[in-house]
Amino acid sequence: MENWFSIVPFVIAVFVAMTTRQVLVGLGLGLLIGSYSLKPGIFNSLSKMSDYVFIAISDRDNLRIIIFLFVFGGLVGMMQVAGGIKGFAKTVQKRIKTERSALIVAWSTILVTFMDCEFRIMTTGPVMKAAKTSVAITRAKLAYAIDVSTVPVIVLMPVATTYTGYMVSVVGGSLNQLNINRSPYQLFLASIPFNFWALSIVTIGIFAVLTGRYIGKGIDSNNGHNVSEIEEEIHRESIESELEKVEPKAMNLILPLLLLLSSTFYLIWQDGLHKGANSFLDAMQQADATQAMLIALFATVIFSLCLFLLRKEKISELMFHFIDGGNQIIMAIILLVLVWALANMAEDLGFSSFITGTAGTFLSGAFVPVAVFLFGSLIAYFIGSSWGTWGLLMPLAISLAEATDASLPLAVAAVFAAGSFGDFTSPLGETTVTTASVFDLPVVDYAKAKSASSFVALGVSTILFVIAGLFF
Repeated sequence: MENWFSIVPFVIAVFVAMTTRQVLVGLGLGLLIGSYSLKPGIFNSLSKMSDYVFIAISDRDNLRIIIFLFVFGGLVGMMQVAGGIKGFAKTVQKRIKTERSALIVAWSTILVTFMDCEFRIMTTGPVMKAAKTSVAITRAKLAYAIDVSTVPVIVLMPVATTYTGYMVSVVGGSLNQLNINRSPYQLFLASIPFNFWALSIVTIGIFAVLTGRYIGKGIDSNNGHNVSEIEEEIHRESIESELEKVEPKAMNLILPLLLLLSSTFYLIWQDGLHKGANSFLDAMQQADATQAMLIALFATVIFSLCLFLLRKEKISELMFHFIDGGNQIIMAIILLVLVWALANMAEDLGFSSFITGTAGTFLSGAFVPVAVFLFGSLIAYFIGSSWGTWGLLMPLAISLAEATDASLPLAVAAVFAAGSFGDFTSPLGETTVTTASVFDLPVVDYAKAKSASSFVALGVSTILFVIAGLFF
């Protein structure tokens, strides 16, 4: 229990964020307190804090996510001023007659945006915000419909997502660390049917869309305002009035997105082949999907700029809205950097050692999966990062499963389910922050509104993990 203080910064970050409704303040304070515990003294702690921030930014994978988010925001800005989003929204509006049809359309876009959570949010969010004018629907409902079909759905996808490669690598690293001779990908596939939290929350989300009934308060009330009322209050008038004059041109959205999707799949496939893959499926697993998506995004931005110029758009307006579109996601980027910095600090504080020690080795094999799920959900809620939780917890889960003869697929599924829960539920979660930013919702209020359904799924999953542990 010597590392008990390692959990304090995360508790403080969540508590402050929940009480002040300022996630940035909570994250900053948690990071400062953790840094102070490692290097006492105000200047020493500030120096240590800045080191964690710089480490988070300089990490190659994190930097690619930052660049991707900003550039994609810029692409969305260009498509907006070029009439692409307005044109596509006008087309979509023909199919949106009711609130239910709007939510079904939001869900259906997963068919072309399943590769990455941020990609899905930033592609679908602006389109649905623009398309909602034909029906009275709260912004929170649209945000929830998209959010509940990001992480919960994408973690169940066995191929062609940025998550798949990371999830398989986490499993593989843990198996190698423990000298277990099993295929990481096959174990990942075997775990998918046991990811009870993801399956439960997806079911709850679909039920809400089809019936209009939501668990808890907040999603269907939006503090008494509908989307158009909120937009009138918070949207920047100068830019809004300018965009209202834009001529709708749906192809200015469709063509760039088609290029982005096709080139992403092609580059993922080619990268996998260069790494020795023998089939398309194998190529999808071996490729560096994040890098492929970033290159495809750069190519799409260049293509889009040329397309828009050929269609008589002004380069000055395109550049202004490219920068403006990227700036719209700056707050989300800052929050993500602080979340990553907290995760880096966790290792120096002995967070994983503390969790390993508290988990103990006294558990019966039948109860290892549910114990891992509950411990992992607690960790994930504090961290707000599915990837961070998976990296911290997977070695523990697999070692406990091996030591107690528990089901490995169940243990692996428990880790993935726990990380997904935290990413979706925590006010520090990456998808929570990004979705709230895109839909202009207060992060903490939005997190509270969707937490009721998430905790119901948590309860259902706990029961299912107990039952599965007893019979598998």
